[in-house]
Amino acid sequence: MEGLKRRLEAEIEIRVAGGDAFHEILMSRPHHISNVHPEFVQDCELHEGSFGKQGSKISWRYTLDGKACIAKQILELIDEENKMIRFNVIEGDLLKEYKYFVITFQVIAKDEEKCLVKWLFEYEKLHPGVPEPTTLMDAEIRLTKEIDEHHHSQAE
Repeated sequence: MEGLKRRLEAEIEIRVAGGDAFHEILMSRPHHISNVHPEFVQDCELHEGSFGKQGSKISWRYTLDGKACIAKQILELIDEENKMIRFNVIEGDLLKEYKYFVITFQVIAKDEEKCLVKWLFEYEKLHPGVPEPTTLMDAEIRLTKEIDEHHHSQAE
């Protein structure tokens, strides 16, 4: 069913230094995210490989819409030059409703003071009644803002 394959994109503007910090924390120190936004992410555990290395397997414990969730991902792509990272979800709650779920984020320089963080979800619904993952996207946008604020409060 070709009509069940989807893409959902969002962009958020943050401060340039926050963009560098955001890319670095998601790539090399994702286990620190629970310190920054514990309402969303409670734990990040390395299962295989090393943080920041392509092919590593990471599991997340997070809360979405008041429900405790898990996701296990493979860090599929790291593009340092374009500050892009892609995770492929291989186990967990998302795969109860989606055949596959790939999360990509990229930090894009806008000018000397601002940059964009772009989130992209690529997924295939198991059936037409599955909702679009907008609450997860909203949570990722909030996480981006929290990391930006956290970085700047630590720098002051």
